[in-house]
Amino acid sequence: MMEIILIFLQVLFIGFLTFYSIPDSIFGLKNSKNLLNTLTMKSIIMMNIFLLFSFLSVEKNYLLFILVFLCLFFIIKKKNTFILNFNLKILFIALYIILISIVLANELALGWDAKFFWYLKTINFYQNNGLLSLNKIPAMDYPHLGSYIWSFFWKFPFDAYEYLGRIFYVSIYVLSIFYFCEIFETKDLYKIILSSLILISSYTGELFSGNQEVIVFSLVLISSKLSYEIILNKNNSSIENIIFLLLSFNAAIWIKNEGLFLIGFMILFVLILSNITLLEKKILLITSVFLVIFRISVLMLLDTNLESFQFDKTLNFSHLNNLLTNIKTISFYLIVYVVSLPLILFGLALAVYNFYNFKIDKIQIFIMGYTILNILFIFAAFIFAMENVEWQVRVGLKRVMFQSSGFYLLTVVYLLNKTKIR
Repeated sequence: MMEIILIFLQVLFIGFLTFYSIPDSIFGLKNSKNLLNTLTMKSIIMMNIFLLFSFLSVEKNYLLFILVFLCLFFIIKKKNTFILNFNLKILFIALYIILISIVLANELALGWDAKFFWYLKTINFYQNNGLLSLNKIPAMDYPHLGSYIWSFFWKFPFDAYEYLGRIFYVSIYVLSIFYFCEIFETKDLYKIILSSLILISSYTGELFSGNQEVIVFSLVLISSKLSYEIILNKNNSSIENIIFLLLSFNAAIWIKNEGLFLIGFMILFVLILSNITLLEKKILLITSVFLVIFRISVLMLLDTNLESFQFDKTLNFSHLNNLLTNIKTISFYLIVYVVSLPLILFGLALAVYNFYNFKIDKIQIFIMGYTILNILFIFAAFIFAMENVEWQVRVGLKRVMFQSSGFYLLTVVYLLNKTKIR
């Protein structure tokens, strides 16, 4: 019973810190009348704040003090009520977060990567060690942001159970699904039903075993909605959407290396397909390139070797001689895992249906183009990353595919909005 109370309080703490420490006036949030959108966007900003402080190596006690001070300052400044203006969607979100967190508390086993890589990084930050200390830990080339967030919410507010730190993962996962479903042009009740179906279709207990794929999945889902709205020029808020797309991209590349490609591809198609102004395209292009260069520069500054990759063994004639065999192996497992991932299976089936029943437009080009680049990325990543391609595909391909699976829900959006199902 005590742990359930702690989980409930932890969810409240995360919600309080996220909502109140960031002013509504930032990046156009003041104009948003949708509490769900505001919470989701503030979560993205919060992730970028954590990233900044991870570079500064500021002790977490000071970071907590700053965030709590900002919460109190903005509450007093707004003369706002302390209680959030809850609606039905927010209540469902809170319920799902608490329920999944309770399940998490009963399934404490860490995933293989989490046990040997991510957890060690988390311990590093939990003990108030800085970024430079990560060079003593295996897989230095793995990004660190997810572990930093894990360590912060493990330490605060209770400094009790490590799984309390992973509740932020649960929070962004549930928020991203409900946020994505705001894209549907239908009643709120139907949006709640659709969100629940997506959650049921994508959820497994392994998602919160300490591995980072669930955060990338959430950021991809958020970025898919933002990209869709930018391309179609929805709500005349392209500059705000561009800012949050860039913030999502920045968070993703510091969560897992795949985030660079999975959201980078979306930015590419936004640049090609959208009708945003030339200035907005320059902002999007220059900033995204800067973020990638900064990511690479930090790796070089930390003298990081790409120890997770075996380029010395894969970029040679003998390995390339097995290219056809490796392609066949990846293709086989691609089909196997598509069948086991409902969002991709259903999404691709609808993509074919939409292709034959509707005139080709920007969104269909976006979906098809992204799918092609995603498949090419998978083949390139698994052929050149490790010498033993079959082993790597068996243990890692499904998790890589899961990260981008939320994108294919755009096929559902396309069909329902085209047929005006209310």
